[in-house]
Amino acid sequence: MFAEGVEKAQDVNAAFASPEDAARYWAVGAKQVPTETFSYPGSAGQAQTARLYRGDDGAPVLIFIHGGGWTNGSIALNDRACGALAAEAGWNILSISYRLSPKHPFPAGLDDCRAALRWLRGGGLGFTPARIAIGGASAGGNLALACALAEGGALAALLLFYPVCGDDFDTASYQRYAEGYGLALARMQELFSLYDPEMLHRDNPLLYPLKGDLSGLPHCEIISAELDVLADDSRHLAERLKQTGVSHALHIEPGVTHGFINRGRLIPAADQCLTRAAHALKSLFESEPT
Repeated sequence: MFAEGVEKAQDVNAAFASPEDAARYWAVGAKQVPTETFSYPGSAGQAQTARLYRGDDGAPVLIFIHGGGWTNGSIALNDRACGALAAEAGWNILSISYRLSPKHPFPAGLDDCRAALRWLRGGGLGFTPARIAIGGASAGGNLALACALAEGGALAALLLFYPVCGDDFDTASYQRYAEGYGLALARMQELFSLYDPEMLHRDNPLLYPLKGDLSGLPHCEIISAELDVLADDSRHLAERLKQTGVSHALHIEPGVTHGFINRGRLIPAADQCLTRAAHALKSLFESEPT
């Protein structure tokens, strides 16, 4: 059913006693770059943790938003992805935390991500505003898309790993991979109900980006998993971007499941896809004036 290493990775992932244990396990073998951990001002004035993975001097910066269905996830669980992007692309990667549901439902987490983008654009770390990109994985990809739609301005790029884009649970991928492939259809429905408990935002493109006007987005690099309920979200996003004339690239990695990108310790395709993403970022960097 799965490509080599994927089934074992799913078994391992289910065995961790805590997210911290999981983060330590998956970080083994990750590329090492200089890091700094600090706080940025969240949208309600609270301190939110962020970690900067240092790239080359003068390089652009990518805000990276972790996944976890808007309810969990962490900077540490994405250490492998962020370290690889910084090391291979030469970009600075700013991995951010944000408030989580159900304690903080929509739009609290999004508001924090928007605050991080505004803070960075305002000189929070001294980067050039026009050389800022944003991205993320799963729910983090949803938040990155929503930030780009809400904040506008000149973003260098979007980098999305298996993003949540809409609420159509009747797509072929939702039906084909509804159970037995890690992220289940029923779990996605539950996560939406935790993020938007009163279902007041069903038509809001900041929750469901496919319902919005995507014409103003920057170049969008999309990397997704074949055996994933969200695979068709990525396909539909790419089709919408094509229709609106937005530059984009879509890669769907065969034989892997949702969340694979940080599991390179067991799934070689994970690190290969990070290299693909890093090369895409690097090409944008090399084409920009210094």
